[in-house]
Amino acid sequence: MRKEFATSLKQNNHTNFAFTCKDFDLIIVVGTLLSRDNKALCEEVQSSSRNGAKIVYLMSMEDNKLSLETTFFSRYEVGSEEGVFALLGKGLLAKSTLSLDLQNYFNDLDEGYLSAESNVGEEEIEEIVSLCQRSKNTLLILGEDLYTHPRASNIAFLAGLISNFGKVKVLIPDLQKDEIVIKDIKEVLPEEICALKSFDGTIVYGCDALFDDEAGVLIGSAQFQMAAKVQNGEKIHVAINQEMYPRTFVLDDSLKGTIALMPKTLKNDTSYRYHVAKIVK
Repeated sequence: MRKEFATSLKQNNHTNFAFTCKDFDLIIVVGTLLSRDNKALCEEVQSSSRNGAKIVYLMSMEDNKLSLETTFFSRYEVGSEEGVFALLGKGLLAKSTLSLDLQNYFNDLDEGYLSAESNVGEEEIEEIVSLCQRSKNTLLILGEDLYTHPRASNIAFLAGLISNFGKVKVLIPDLQKDEIVIKDIKEVLPEEICALKSFDGTIVYGCDALFDDEAGVLIGSAQFQMAAKVQNGEKIHVAINQEMYPRTFVLDDSLKGTIALMPKTLKNDTSYRYHVAKIVK
């Protein structure tokens, strides 16, 4: 799916892609718990921060391993990634030379609706734009939440516009240079933004297990524990789409918010990583 997402970025040459964080003074991370998804890249981001790079992190939850390095964090609503990239595109490309059709596309966006539904406000977009304007070399890291999203193709297209017209390089973790397909693509417009789906109820996030035994636990914050009415060490079942998964709830005081981590060992799962679940005792 990484390769398909990279193709949907519609880049016209390989130079718009990056494969390292080195030499970038602004790094924007979107849609990944980097410390879990790619430890080596996480360490690169931390090293870049120590060398003066600013870090912007956009995600539905904080990555506590990068919280100290993060210059600006914005928590968007689960499922709203397409709306977030539409807002980013409009803000970051406001002073770029775009075709009249693209200008009209961004001008016609319902910013009020997208901001309200995604929880990313005008002030937050302005802060990101300001950081980009002061940056000489900006990198956009695009995580797995984006290319497993039901609207992955349009998210990629919007991210690709930011790269093409905003002079921002993109990095897709674990993507190799020889996997990138470059094509001559005629100018087309992004699709209209779909109504942003609400994820109401108990939310779990399917992430890779760091070790085999972790696949038997559900890791949550004190807020999640209270909302789900579970206790640390309690044996439970997590019900997702009529499937039942036996787990042990583990309280992690370093986590924030009401989304629990549900580690998995299946590497070929290509579904969107967030699920509305029911906790069954």
